[in-house]
Amino acid sequence: MATVALVWELTFALERHVKLPEVDLPEVHPGTAPAEAAALLRRHWGLPDGPVKHLVATAESRGIVVAVRPLAEIDTVDAFSVVIVDRPIIITTPRRTENVFKHRFSIAHEVGHLLLHADTGEHSAAIEKEADEFAAAFLTPAASMDAALPQRLDLAALDRLGRTWGVSPTSLIRRMVERGRTTESSARRAYQRLSAVYDSKADPTSAYPGEVPTLLRKAADLAGDHGAPVPALAEALQISPYLVRDLLGDADERPVLRLVGSD
Repeated sequence: MATVALVWELTFALERHVKLPEVDLPEVHPGTAPAEAAALLRRHWGLPDGPVKHLVATAESRGIVVAVRPLAEIDTVDAFSVVIVDRPIIITTPRRTENVFKHRFSIAHEVGHLLLHADTGEHSAAIEKEADEFAAAFLTPAASMDAALPQRLDLAALDRLGRTWGVSPTSLIRRMVERGRTTESSARRAYQRLSAVYDSKADPTSAYPGEVPTLLRKAADLAGDHGAPVPALAEALQISPYLVRDLLGDADERPVLRLVGSD
């Protein structure tokens, strides 16, 4: 929460100088099934029936702030989301972004939380399962999968299909179980084969344009052009310019000084 509060404070400071996209999320009534909420969001955002391209860029254009923050001290957190003063914020971690498929699923999962669970502070396995169901339905709608999935487990075919839809072969195996194309026991064997041959780091996020957060950085560039450069933002926030640049996702290019002790 301290991390997301910092991101929100930077967002709020930027909004004094730059108009960010308005938040554009549909109202989802309590009790709505995850798949129904996913279909509702697709309609609300005017997305075509096919793959969701540029997921992060799309979310940012609808007013959702996305940031990648290292949380090495919190090993159990891959991503999380919260709404602060009507501004939804999604934080994901480097261990999620090192694979674009996990990254996209995590973003969709957190969007599911924003729609389905924004009014509850509860955390449970059931809620996480609903967010997973939302992500799967949003990224790979049932009707499209019924037409696209192979009739039998074929890892090569699932790999090709996954690259088209921007999802992992693992998630497509799960979809095959859900759509009645294979059994749980066959899926388990497929997971084992996949773990032996699939390199989870083979597809860096940079290979999929539109999946790297840019909203805050672009806003900071605009603010700088209109009299509010990074040092001014840092002064307003009472933090260091280095930390502001870090929150914006700028790489630290300073040389590293290492002291070598003598015997």
